[in-house]
Amino acid sequence: MKLFLLSAFELQLAEQGNEVEAYARNLFPGGVLVTETGDEAVRETERFMLSEVPAIFQATFVVDGFIAKNDVLAYDKKNACFDLYEIKGTNSIKEEGKTRDHIDDLTFQASVLRRANVQTGKYFIIHLNKEYVRMGDLVPEELFRVEDMTEKVVARLPQVEEQMESARYHLTQEEEPIKGCDCIFSGRSAHCSTFKHSNPQVPEYSIHDLARIGSSKKKLATLVEREVFSLDDVPADVDLSDIQLNQLLVYRNQKPIIDLDAIRAEIEALIFPLYFLDYETFAPAIPMFSGYSPYKRIPFQFSLHILDTPAGELRHVEYLHEERSDPSEKVAEMLAEHILPIGSVISWNKSFEQGVNRELALRQPDERIALERINTQMYDLRDVFQKQYYVHPDFRGKTSIKKVLPALVEGVRHADLDISEGGAASDAWWQMISPTITAPERTKIATDLRTYCELDTYAMYQIWKHLKDMVG
Repeated sequence: MKLFLLSAFELQLAEQGNEVEAYARNLFPGGVLVTETGDEAVRETERFMLSEVPAIFQATFVVDGFIAKNDVLAYDKKNACFDLYEIKGTNSIKEEGKTRDHIDDLTFQASVLRRANVQTGKYFIIHLNKEYVRMGDLVPEELFRVEDMTEKVVARLPQVEEQMESARYHLTQEEEPIKGCDCIFSGRSAHCSTFKHSNPQVPEYSIHDLARIGSSKKKLATLVEREVFSLDDVPADVDLSDIQLNQLLVYRNQKPIIDLDAIRAEIEALIFPLYFLDYETFAPAIPMFSGYSPYKRIPFQFSLHILDTPAGELRHVEYLHEERSDPSEKVAEMLAEHILPIGSVISWNKSFEQGVNRELALRQPDERIALERINTQMYDLRDVFQKQYYVHPDFRGKTSIKKVLPALVEGVRHADLDISEGGAASDAWWQMISPTITAPERTKIATDLRTYCELDTYAMYQIWKHLKDMVG
């Protein structure tokens, strides 16, 4: 029974993690991969260790109720011990205080190896080098950085082993312990896939949905410890921000907050023609083309709706790159051609589009001046909502276009599409350019991508029109 399904974004992250690991193995010539599963994997690992192969990929150990699969277990012949390497598909090491803690991951594996009586030497983390720029073929030695974490792992062992014992206790209980998931002290976006199952007492729309509550750990912890989960029960003595107070107010009154004068000032400051612009990008961990670094965005698609005059007809220009090659040149040329020096370029979260334009300019110097000029023309329509000029109960504290659009405009929804969010679009493009995909599948994905990206810019036009009509 499929209780907990991964999103397209999560699946893509997992796939990219596998790709990073595969490339990092090139750093260990002569390494062998454990291909068995379960107990057979443990026995295969033992055979490889006895034969003193240079490195073992996916070395597997099961001891004291814990299982560890090592990314790389490398034999140090000189010191007759094994060095442990953890491969991370990130541009840096994530340490304590971050959402993900790489030192803890490595320390857990070190603990399992010690329990299995493996003579260990040093502990390393391998991660992507953000300074690396691909030029021609990939160079693994330059693509990755290898950092010695031995001292930090040894220092972290007591703390991590205490957590391991706690986890083992919880997992061996017949009934799930109450308050067994630390996600209850995090905002909604940081919840694990099983949060609803582990915390049935928390409503679908709760204190965890308060705007930016994830960055107010103490405030959220206070509410959780007082067992206040419903927005109806939030007491007046809790020190909420103005944004959170507004969210709570419109929820309880079920009436929006609208500052007409402020909205009018925003709308009247725009200059025609209006250009509604949206990119779709794919940011692979392993650079696909020359000129790219890890996680640099490939702008494979854009949609541009153009309104020349207030009473004019809406025009649409679009581009979708359907080949496995760098789309930068074509995208930059088309934007420079269609976005003229006079007019406002409207986007949603303009820092994203501006960032893509800056990266484009580095790869396409002939269009640099045009791209920099476009960035100076940009206006963020999201500002109306982030500045709290318009707060609607259906926004639920969010200002994403997928929350704002259905609350303001009837009959236009992303949820009705086969591709309904950016992560799915990115994954779909990756599938579309695969050499193994069939022609009908490629055509279907291309159609769905065009429909999705066009809706984003049409949605911005509809929201702008709603605001304009509202302020007269």
